[in-house]
Amino acid sequence: MLSSLLLLSSTAGAAESKFESATSTPSEDIEETKFDIAFGGMWSAGNTESSTLSAGYDAHQRWNRHQLSSKGGVIFSSAVPDTDGDGRLSEDEKAAGRVETASRKEGWLRYDRHIGTKDSFYSLAGGYADIYAGYDSRVNAQLGYSYRFLEAPEKKKGAALTGELGFDAAREDSVASVDTVEMVYSARALLSFAVDLEEGFAVGQEVESLVNMEAPEDARLISETSMTAKLTEGLALKFSYKLNYDSLPVEGYSKADQTGLVTVVTSVF
Repeated sequence: MLSSLLLLSSTAGAAESKFESATSTPSEDIEETKFDIAFGGMWSAGNTESSTLSAGYDAHQRWNRHQLSSKGGVIFSSAVPDTDGDGRLSEDEKAAGRVETASRKEGWLRYDRHIGTKDSFYSLAGGYADIYAGYDSRVNAQLGYSYRFLEAPEKKKGAALTGELGFDAAREDSVASVDTVEMVYSARALLSFAVDLEEGFAVGQEVESLVNMEAPEDARLISETSMTAKLTEGLALKFSYKLNYDSLPVEGYSKADQTGLVTVVTSVF
């Protein structure tokens, strides 16, 4: 849905994992603060007229066995449409002005209580609004357990593998044309892999599944494949491919959304 508009756009993200560094090692007395922001966009004029703007953040605060994390972002796109379908923009079409072609707002807050050097219990709350996916809003909360099967020594090259199991409760408010409100209770599983190949270069793969506990045929699969290259001490370039698949989407909407992203991320601290 958004991939053609966002391929060269930046969006909210971090150079590492969604909620914590893939290679971090918990300890009793660790204290850590991280705050990354990203701004980006795409603009064209002439034969085509379109623009995409995005902004986002990814942050966490770690103290002893506690960690509080948050991320969020907004995306807005607009374009002059080719209403007569002749493959070009006429002066009348340009004079009619732009229409919105994408709008997404999202935000989450997560708390982890580490119980050992490799595992934690977590809780999460947040959601998003995306009318182009059929939702006026989709708000969810989660509880679960996270375990790091494999992790590299701090500040050294290596691989990290994390798994999570939990429960997800979501309230789905569809757009006015569909006009439904539904509560969905799902079993959640996540597997996240990351590896530092060279100094400042890393690749990652994350797959999350949500299966409706009352109707197992209703399932979601969320995947992100990424490559990150460090440009300077506080600047990184991230390439990612995201797939969101819903076996039972909002009526009239596609099952799969695919998005290719080129993201410039800066670390504030």
